[in-house]
Amino acid sequence: MLNSIKHTDVLIVGGGPSGASAAISLLNYSKCDVTLVEQSDFNKKRVGEHVSSSIFDLINYLKLNKNDFEKDSFIPAYASKTYWGSDKVSTTNTIFTTEEATFQMDREKFDFKLIETAAERGATIYPRTKCLDYKQLEDKSWLISLSHPTEGKFTIKANYLVDASGRSANVCRKVGGSSQKHDSLMGAGLFLELNEKSKKFEQTLESVELGWWYAACLPNNKIVITFFSDADIISEHKFHQLERWKDLLQETKQIKHLLSKAKVTSDKLWVRNAHTQVSDFKNLENFIAIGDAAVSFDPISSMGIGFSISSACFAAKYIAHEIEKGFSKKNIYQEDILKNYKQYHDIKKRYYREEKRWSTSIFWQRRI
Repeated sequence: MLNSIKHTDVLIVGGGPSGASAAISLLNYSKCDVTLVEQSDFNKKRVGEHVSSSIFDLINYLKLNKNDFEKDSFIPAYASKTYWGSDKVSTTNTIFTTEEATFQMDREKFDFKLIETAAERGATIYPRTKCLDYKQLEDKSWLISLSHPTEGKFTIKANYLVDASGRSANVCRKVGGSSQKHDSLMGAGLFLELNEKSKKFEQTLESVELGWWYAACLPNNKIVITFFSDADIISEHKFHQLERWKDLLQETKQIKHLLSKAKVTSDKLWVRNAHTQVSDFKNLENFIAIGDAAVSFDPISSMGIGFSISSACFAAKYIAHEIEKGFSKKNIYQEDILKNYKQYHDIKKRYYREEKRWSTSIFWQRRI
């Protein structure tokens, strides 16, 4: 059995890029003791991520560099093809940025390196651990009840609580914060293996009547093809089922040709939330949300991983300041979150409005 009660300055719930980056930043730039809990065993299959070269500035801030990551963690992606608003191709680097260098990231290698670094620099990490209950004490510290499948139940007393639980923002909602969803976007996708004689292709987006498709080459000779639409549309048309998904793919004009370049290695699709949401936690003391738990972006923005890390680094500064100096500047962080969200929301709406071919489709009407 684990000790019944453990003490820590900061408890981070969630071991993805935001949680791991917050831990690393706190350990690098403060004297805070850090504990991180993750419900999974860190072996969950992760979708590839398209990132700009600014990711390396964030990595440098964490006192890491590109060479610290395994080979092929970042594969150069010099262009992306977009069939959006017409059948004519638009070739760009990214949708929302004009940077020259972009990369396709191996999320498994990237995420593992971050959590490994957090552990090496002093974070106490509990994988396969579920948070059962959160209680805030009179001194505003937190008492968290947890459970591990083999070690049993235990309790952590933390001066500060960090929600890095992802789009669900589970912790924020459970402790009295709010989370507002603005759509119900989901992705239904498949990993495939590129045929030996097939050439790699550029990241490709194609809009269709009921949503849009995304395809990209991944490390280790893999590719991913994903259909994005609203949850009710995917459910109604059974696009979460492989055969219906394949039928829909054959209705595309461009993405369908990529299927011939690869071998299907699974008979089951993965389905994941991709909705936009923003959390409000300004009235919660000794608490902060980071990454997707603070605000999650439409995947079309390519903003997910960069924001996850940058928000974690900024949050770590405010956490350390509050613990070491005794007063909070968290409202500045919350205001920045809302400001960034508003800018993103305006850009996203303009981008979706560029597609006018399916004005009667409920998917596109919801985004006008």
